[in-house]
Amino acid sequence: MATMVRLSREQIDQMFVEMDEMEKNLKAIHAELIELGVPRETLSRFARMHDRYTAGVAFLMKQRDLGRAAD
Repeated sequence: MATMVRLSREQIDQMFVEMDEMEKNLKAIHAELIELGVPRETLSRFARMHDRYTAGVAFLMKQRDLGRAAD
């Protein structure tokens, strides 16, 4: 079941700012894990989680762009 949430443009823009900040933090953590010599399996699991996050953000950005085009 789909749920519609009405957010203002400002709320949406702020959400994307925060998601961008999270993306940068995930990259920084990944670099730290490499420096710490974390096992490859753990790095791979982290990378898959990061990739899923990135894909979710990309989907939301596409939806935002489509919404703007419809306005």
